[in-house]
Amino acid sequence: MASHQKNESISLFGVVLSDTRRFAQITSIMRKFGLGNIVQIVRQSIAGRSFSSQDVIDGFNRNSPEFGAKLRSAIEALGVTYIKFGQMLSTRYDILPKEIIDELSRLQDGSPTLPFDAIESILNDAYGDYHQHFASIEPTPIGAASIAQVHRATLVDQTPVVIKVQRPGLLPLIRSDIDILTIFAKALDASIEELAYFDLPNLVSDFEESIVSELNFDNERANIVYFSQKYADRPEFVFPEPFADLCRNHILVMRELVGKKITTVEPDTPQAHQMAESILSIAFDMVFREGIFHGDPHPGNVFALTDGKIGLLDFGLVGTFTTRQRQNFMHLVMAMQFGDYALAARTLLSLGHATRRVVLDDLEAEIARILQKYLKSSLQDVDVAAFATDFIAAGQKFGVRIPPEFTSAIRALINIEGIISYLYPHLNLIETLTQFAQNIVADNIRKKDFTNQIVQDALSVGEYIRSIPGHATQIMQDLEHDGIAVRIDVQSANILADSINNLATRIALSILLPALALCLFFANWTIPFYTVVVASFLWIGVLAIWHIKAIRERRKVKISPLLSNMKRRMRWF
Repeated sequence: MASHQKNESISLFGVVLSDTRRFAQITSIMRKFGLGNIVQIVRQSIAGRSFSSQDVIDGFNRNSPEFGAKLRSAIEALGVTYIKFGQMLSTRYDILPKEIIDELSRLQDGSPTLPFDAIESILNDAYGDYHQHFASIEPTPIGAASIAQVHRATLVDQTPVVIKVQRPGLLPLIRSDIDILTIFAKALDASIEELAYFDLPNLVSDFEESIVSELNFDNERANIVYFSQKYADRPEFVFPEPFADLCRNHILVMRELVGKKITTVEPDTPQAHQMAESILSIAFDMVFREGIFHGDPHPGNVFALTDGKIGLLDFGLVGTFTTRQRQNFMHLVMAMQFGDYALAARTLLSLGHATRRVVLDDLEAEIARILQKYLKSSLQDVDVAAFATDFIAAGQKFGVRIPPEFTSAIRALINIEGIISYLYPHLNLIETLTQFAQNIVADNIRKKDFTNQIVQDALSVGEYIRSIPGHATQIMQDLEHDGIAVRIDVQSANILADSINNLATRIALSILLPALALCLFFANWTIPFYTVVVASFLWIGVLAIWHIKAIRERRKVKISPLLSNMKRRMRWF
C-alpha cells in the first residue's frame, strides 16, 4: 500500500474499535435517510435471528417508491467505499432492478477539496522538496474525487502536466468498510435463500480486489502504458503519457491533454460522425479482440482535444475478458442481428454458470420472447441497456449466474452507446457491431486462427474420448471395493439422522427400564450385590453409548475462515 499509509495501526484492538465505530456511523446514516428497516434486517441476520420473507418485503416496500433515491443519498453520505461499491453495483443488472441501477448510476464520485497545504505536504513527503521537479502547481484543483484530487502543474522544463494525488487516511476507513460489508454479505447470504444465486460474499471479495487495485496508482500507470502501446497505430487517439520517474503508488504525474468533454462537440456533423465511428471501433477492439477494455468510458473520460484527436482518460478501472468470453459475447451480438434465439440461449448457458438444471427448450422460449420484443422494430431503435437487463434477467430466472466481467462490459458499452447516440444519432449500433464481429471472424480465418481453433477443439475432444476408459475402470474399481458414494439432500439426511437417533434412544430406554425393574425386583429378594453389579454395568453401557454418540457428533473447529481473514488483512499492508 502507499508509503504514506504505512504508519497506520494494524493492531487487532484498533481494527475492532475502528470497525465498531464505523458500524455505528453507518447505522446512524442509514436511519437518517429512512433506511432503518433495512438496517434492522441486517442486524437480525448478523445475530442469527430468524425472520420471514414478508419481513424482508415490508422492509423494502416501506421505503418505496423513493427507495432508490434514498439509497443513493445514503451511499454518498457514507463516503468513498460505499460510493465505489454502489458504482460497481450499478453495472450488475443481474442483481438490482433497473430503477435502482438508474439511481446508482447517478452516484457522484465527489468529495470536498483538500487544502493546498495538505497536497504540498504529501508531495514533499514523496519528493523531498517538490519544487525540484515542479516549476508551479495550481492551488485550485481541476477535479476532486473520493480517492484522489487532480491539479494542473508545470515541470521545471515547462512541460504541462496534471498531478493526481491520493487522499491521505483512506486505508482505515476502507478497511473497516470492507470488514462490515463482508459481515453483511455473509449474514444475508446465510439468512435469505434467494441471495445464494448472487454469491454476495464473493461479490464483496471481488470489490475488495478492485478497490485495492485502484488504491495503488502503479496499476493505473501500467494500464496507460499498455493501452498507449497497444493502440500506437491509432493516431486519432491520445493517451495521457505518465512520467515514470515522478510517479508513486499514491501519486500519478501525466502529460496534460488539452480539450473538453466529447459531448461538447457539435453533434451530427462529419467530424462528430468520424469521432463516433472511431470510438465505437476502438471500444469493439478492446472488448472483442484484446479482452482488456476501459471500464468507465463516460463522457468525462473521453475528451475532444484541440487538435481534433480523441483523448482517453482515467484508467484506474479496467475490465478483462477471457478468449472464451470474447467469443461468447461476439456470438450474442450476431444472434441479436440474425434473431437467432437458439444461438442466444446456448450463448447464455456457455457465458454463465448454471446453478441448477436448465431445460434448454424453456430457456430458448424465454430468449425468443426477448428478441421478438426488441427486434420487431428497426435495429436502430434497439435499447441496448434494456435488452441487456432483460437478457441477464432471463439468466437469473433459470439460475444461470452471469460473470461480473460480462456486466462490466455491458455497462461500458452502454456508456459508449450514450456517446455514439449524441455524436451520430442515426448510426445503427447493432448493425455496426455485427459488421465488426464479421470482420473479426474473417480476420481469424485469414490468419488461420480458425484452423488452429478447430485443431485445439479436436484435441480436447480426443482427450475427452481417451479419458472415458480410465473413468469406466475407476467406476468398476469403486463398485468392487468401496462402492460408490451417493449424495443426498442435506435436509433429508438430517431428518433421517434424527429418526435413527430417536429410534436408538427408544431402544436404549426399552432395555434400561426393564433392567432397572428387575434390579428392584431382585433387591426385594435381598440380593443387593447382584443388583448393584447389574445396574452398574447397565449404566456404564448407557453412558458408553451416549459418549460414543457425542464423539461421533462432535464437529472439528474450522480455522480456515480465520486464516483467510488474516491473509486478507495482510494484503492491505
